[in-house]
Amino acid sequence: MARSKSKEDADKRFHSKPALADRYGVSSRTIDRWRSDGLFPAPDLVLPNGAPRWSDELVVKHERNSVGRNAA
Repeated sequence: MARSKSKEDADKRFHSKPALADRYGVSSRTIDRWRSDGLFPAPDLVLPNGAPRWSDELVVKHERNSVGRNAA
């Protein structure tokens, strides 16, 4: 489950769902669909207003793992 923002998160870069959609050239709804299908990780941060955020570290790790799976 995603956690609230902590002091250690202050130095990290986070991506919003619309930013991820832009990064991959898809709609925000596609990000939701990927999450529900298990194709994209859950956010590692949820803001007090409920907005999900993914750390750059998590996104890059997911991309590396996805490339490895698709290359096999």
